[in-house]
Amino acid sequence: MTTKYFITLLLLLSFTVLAQAQKVIPVTSNEVSNLLAKDKTWIVLDVRTPDEFKEGHIKNAINIDINSDDANKKIDKLNKNAKYIVHCRSNHRSGIAVAYMNKHGFKTIYQMMDGFSGWSSGNKPIEK
Repeated sequence: MTTKYFITLLLLLSFTVLAQAQKVIPVTSNEVSNLLAKDKTWIVLDVRTPDEFKEGHIKNAINIDINSDDANKKIDKLNKNAKYIVHCRSNHRSGIAVAYMNKHGFKTIYQMMDGFSGWSSGNKPIEK
């Protein structure tokens, strides 16, 4: 009886851990545009350099240069329960950022796979 109880408990614990596992959802700039239009609670995290950000960015985006020495510290200060859309120019640096966020317990992470290049080439609004 004790062994059966232990195995059941172990299985329940395993399912709970799996259900809580985070994952990164790949999206396009067109999908991001639709998400932002429908739901203003999304946070856009732009992980390009400050100079790239100044040249143009998505409205209300937060800029954390993923290559800066304090990038991880800045990411750690973000709300892990918020919904994030992460992008860079193409998708290499955003991949680094979303991997870090995923590993550190952020719940909802979308990665814009065509990056800011896709956003700007699609004639979507850009702020400077």
